[in-house]
Parts: sequence; C-alpha cells; structure tokens
Amino acid sequence: MKHRTFYAVAAAAVLTCTAGCSTPYRNGQECKAKMVETYPATQPKLTYEIPRVAYQGTRVVVEGSYIKKIPPAGVTPIKTTTAQVQAAVECTFEGDTLKTFQWLTPADLAAKYPLKPDTTDTE
Repeated sequence: MKHRTFYAVAAAAVLTCTAGCSTPYRNGQECKAKMVETYPATQPKLTYEIPRVAYQGTRVVVEGSYIKKIPPAGVTPIKTTTAQVQAAVECTFEGDTLKTFQWLTPADLAAKYPLKPDTTDTE
C-alpha cells in the first residue's frame, strides 16, 4: 500500500515538472504557422528551418529562404541565374499568447509586417 502512494506521488511530480516543456515547441510552431500565413502566395516557394526558441519560448525566430530568378541583363541570350534570398520572422510570447510578430527580412515584408502587438485579442 505504501508503494502505491509513492508511485502515484512520483508520477504526479514527473507530470508536473514536464508540463511546461511543450510551451516552447508550441510557440515555435505557432510562429512558423504565422510566417507561412503571411508569406505572399505570389512569391517563390518558401523553405524554412526549425524555429529557434529563446528562454522558455518567450522569443522565437524562424529562418527560411527562397530562390529568386534573376533575368539576364542586356540583349544577349544568357542563361537566367538564381539567388537564394534569406527570410526570417520574430515572434514574442507571454506564456502561450502571441504578443508581437514581425518579419525581419526580406525588406519588403519587413515594411509590410513591422513589429506590432497582435490585435486578435477579443475583449
């Protein structure tokens, strides 16, 4: 009987200690989803990396890139070249709640989505 109580208390302690470990993962996935949501469909396909999460998921940075075709200059029939363009977003969270979202790069998206609080709260 004493062992059953010990195991129940130990299991409860383990569950309590690991309950907050999923918050950074959820915040990273939410930031990545917001990046994909705000990325224009007219742009080339975006590839992204694993979100980088700061202390307890309060700040998340998601980096990615896309390939941009550069047309040849002049009249000569030169092969079209491509360049890899970096893309990145930053999100800040308070617990599980998204507080701010901004594009860091490229410049046109950074101007369109500057740092501002998320206004989807209903009061």
